[in-house]
Amino acid sequence: MPITNTLDLETLVSRMNEWANEPDTKRGRMVRVFRSPKTNRIDLQAARLALLIEEAEAAA
Repeated sequence: MPITNTLDLETLVSRMNEWANEPDTKRGRMVRVFRSPKTNRIDLQAARLALLIEEAEAAA
């Protein structure tokens, strides 16, 4: 399922899985917070997802 012209859902999930294991990076922390069950504010989650998509596109 394409998210953007250059990024599909499988690629995003794959990159997020890799980034979640990076202990000292901003994107690693962002993935872990995004996946945290304590985070239930939809506006913050949408902003985090947008940043993660942007980061994933830049890595492409």
